[in-house]
Amino acid sequence: MTEPVPVAFDSSVLLTWVLQELTWQRVDRLLTNPNVRPVLAGPALAEVIYTAHRKGNTSTPAQLWAAFAANGAVVEHPEDDDLVRAAELRELSDDHPGPQGETLSLGDALILAVVERLGVKVVTRDTYWKGFAAAGHTSAQVLDYVTTSRGA
Repeated sequence: MTEPVPVAFDSSVLLTWVLQELTWQRVDRLLTNPNVRPVLAGPALAEVIYTAHRKGNTSTPAQLWAAFAANGAVVEHPEDDDLVRAAELRELSDDHPGPQGETLSLGDALILAVVERLGVKVVTRDTYWKGFAAAGHTSAQVLDYVTTSRGA
């Protein structure tokens, strides 16, 4: 039997699922795919819980984590070197904003730093990440949510 491939999820994708926004079923197919082991960088989990509550989700933080864990998700916490790398990524982002002035938030930079360390792919809805990676500013393999989820 083949081991599931670890794939990281950005909070934007996870919020689509939690809030059952348009296309949430695509995220569900990714999270429940037996060939995928969902990885949540610690900052992604914190951001999902915070944002979900601000958008009206009434689940407790423990219930939200339990929903992810039930699908085999694991949390990967930032390590010391990830914190340093996140600061570097923020600086690079500030120096190379997107066409609309987009830059990485601290949470985004932490997630990308963890993903770089793990050497796994990350699924996001944030279009800036894809361009940031394509320009060589991060070694993270950024997957476009729409393209990835259609194939799931």
